[in-house]
Amino acid sequence: MNLDELLKEAIAEPEKRSAFLQTLIRSDVYVICKNAPSQQANDDIQLELVTTQNPNGDIFIPFFTSYQALQQFAKRYVDCYKINCLRFFDLIQTTSAVLNPNSYGKEFSSQEIKSILMIAKSQRIKAISYNHNDKMSFHPCSHSVEHLKKAVSKFLEKQLNVESASVTEMTMGNDIPQILFVIDMTGNTHNLFVPLSKYLSKIKKSGEHLCFISSRQSVGKSASENAELFYTRQKRFFEK
Repeated sequence: MNLDELLKEAIAEPEKRSAFLQTLIRSDVYVICKNAPSQQANDDIQLELVTTQNPNGDIFIPFFTSYQALQQFAKRYVDCYKINCLRFFDLIQTTSAVLNPNSYGKEFSSQEIKSILMIAKSQRIKAISYNHNDKMSFHPCSHSVEHLKKAVSKFLEKQLNVESASVTEMTMGNDIPQILFVIDMTGNTHNLFVPLSKYLSKIKKSGEHLCFISSRQSVGKSASENAELFYTRQKRFFEK
């Protein structure tokens, strides 16, 4: 049973929360970074984590049970890092964190995080990450995505800041593959990708997980090398 399933059980059955927590602190989780993680001279990783606010204005750090859960929250490609949960808690002791926000999830206050660290220390649980070598790969889509390409093309026809769009399949380690749309565009990606994601939510089939990235990002450039070009903006008369 994976971490997502254990979390759902813990939410539905309070008696299973202790077992979930024991599994969580021994597991790897995903965090969103403001910039791509950088390697330091001493082999440490420099992380600048994203924070957000709840409706009450309280600041927290989002983290996720899987890369899929992160993408569902972000609605577009973001720089991220996979880290042992206990090590993550050790880094953010004075800040609250929310696991899988905007979905089934759990909030951890700074006091709760400090208590978890104390318990882990007393039980001599080490912050070990087992999957630091997970890499991102791109390959042709494993099934037909014509219904998505048609819908994306229709949506992009009205977006004057978009030049073209390609599609590929992206996999991070052993996580579920994502259908990645690589968009050649100018302007704010959030203003395009969020409404596009909502538009496609009624069209995508069960089991399809979508992600979006600008072709001008470094990862987008790599993805476009293996992506299928399916949309190009029609130039107007004065542009010819």
